[in-house]
Amino acid sequence: MWLPKMRELKEALVSLFSAPYTTKFPADMNAVDLPDGFRGFPRYNASDCVGCGTCAQVCPTGAIDIIDNLKNKTRSLRVNYNKCMNCGQCEEKCITKTGIQLTKEFAFVVTDLSDASAFESLDKELAVCEICGETIGCKDHLAWIKERLGAKAYAHPNLLLWTQEQFSQSGPAEVKEKIRREDQIKMVCAKCRYRVVVADEF
Repeated sequence: MWLPKMRELKEALVSLFSAPYTTKFPADMNAVDLPDGFRGFPRYNASDCVGCGTCAQVCPTGAIDIIDNLKNKTRSLRVNYNKCMNCGQCEEKCITKTGIQLTKEFAFVVTDLSDASAFESLDKELAVCEICGETIGCKDHLAWIKERLGAKAYAHPNLLLWTQEQFSQSGPAEVKEKIRREDQIKMVCAKCRYRVVVADEF
């Protein structure tokens, strides 16, 4: 009868004067020694991300949003850690391999789900169609494609114009009422380039 109570009393006294078994979470979230390959929250690498949006396309929970601001010609890529399940699809499918990578950060503590610490965001400069004003892609993405194509990149007007911008700032061409042959040498989207070719041929 008394033995179980004495054992419990002994355990209570030992634990009272012993170090805690648990970590001071969330006060000290870095106290946990995580192994290599641990899948924590993803973070963007600004120098390697080209803003292509592949990470958003493969995200199974829709945790990554792409927000294009055509007025400011910027694209914002935003990871919502409230939705992220640390699956690693964004890192695995990244076209540059290092544009977005998983870290060892596995938890965040907020009282408001709209808190800025619950999001990771990155802004990229957009290339916009000079005819219809729609998004073509990020300029960093064009640079990445041009580098991979090498000399073949000069066969595409958009990549040729992007290269020209590195040496001289000519500015966007004036929008005309009717599509003309010279619109071929403009920064235009695929749909408008098709319209220009058809108008030129017929």
